[in-house]
Amino acid sequence: MQCSRVSRLTWLVRSRTRAEFSTHAAKRATYSVQSEDEFKTKVLGGEKPVVVDFSATWCGPCKMLTPRLESAVAGTEDAVDLAIVDIDDLGELAMEHDVSAVPTVLGIKNGEVVDRFVGLIDDDKLAAFINKLKE
Repeated sequence: MQCSRVSRLTWLVRSRTRAEFSTHAAKRATYSVQSEDEFKTKVLGGEKPVVVDFSATWCGPCKMLTPRLESAVAGTEDAVDLAIVDIDDLGELAMEHDVSAVPTVLGIKNGEVVDRFVGLIDDDKLAAFINKLKE
């Protein structure tokens, strides 16, 4: 079991390093939402599907999930964006989207919520979640 964790960590570090040092110009697919207006413009009014990560800095599971979401979104080759919303900064926005626990993740396409989950999920379910947005 330990060996597979080390192998997975090595793969993650290598894949992140390649993405960070890529020579082609790529539009940043991950951003932190700073206001309700920005959420309306970039998430609800954006052209691409968006994974919205409602999280908090004090949330342990959020700290585990966010890097996995970043990696999954990076694997879509700019087909999907990731918007991170801190519920402590934008509590009203979280309430508008029925966020009662963190992490809560929404899949938004054409301004509409098409899927959601709460808490940590395994990699297969996360991949299916992302692929549903790409369809």
